[in-house]
Amino acid sequence: MPEGKHVVIPATEGAAFVVRRGETIKVIDVEEHQIGDFVCFNLHQSREKLSTGETVNFNSLAGSGSIHLTVGSKFYSNLQNPMFEIVEDHAKGVHDLQFAPCSSALYAATVGDPTHRNCRDNLTHAVTPYGLGYLDIPDPVNLFQNTRPRADGTIDYQPAAAQAGEYIALKALMDCLVAISACPFDQEIDGKRINHPRCTPLRVEFVPR
Repeated sequence: MPEGKHVVIPATEGAAFVVRRGETIKVIDVEEHQIGDFVCFNLHQSREKLSTGETVNFNSLAGSGSIHLTVGSKFYSNLQNPMFEIVEDHAKGVHDLQFAPCSSALYAATVGDPTHRNCRDNLTHAVTPYGLGYLDIPDPVNLFQNTRPRADGTIDYQPAAAQAGEYIALKALMDCLVAISACPFDQEIDGKRINHPRCTPLRVEFVPR
């Protein structure tokens, strides 16, 4: 467990840490409207990792019936095992399961800047000390990301849902390696910034048992 039982993730950067089965963490939006790209791996068998597809399957078909995650929803692995359960959620279910982490290739394609900081590289650098690499990064649960599809298939991009100090609390259902990126996406879409008004830090606190 990290010293002081918390991890600060600076704006536009990432971090990785171990969460043991039964432990609960709070992912806190420090300043407001900041997305956190969340991924996790089975600590003892890293080929088992977060699957947003399985998370949609189990929550929509065998759970609440909704793809909007909320208290009681679980994050599932690619081996169909529950990895985390949401036990508190100040964002009231406003999280994203559609988008892959932003990447250097995405910034090259959208703004012509492959050197822009990005979540995929942040997550990769965070898990490298644990023997994992670029190709190991699964699609994330994008915490607090407020991007919902419209009826015509376009996306309604809004600032991230959480206010300053609000959080989501997640209870580990297996021993996990967790990595989170404080998303560096700073482009305007339809006149809005999804990390509003700028990219800011996240804080992870371990809840005492």
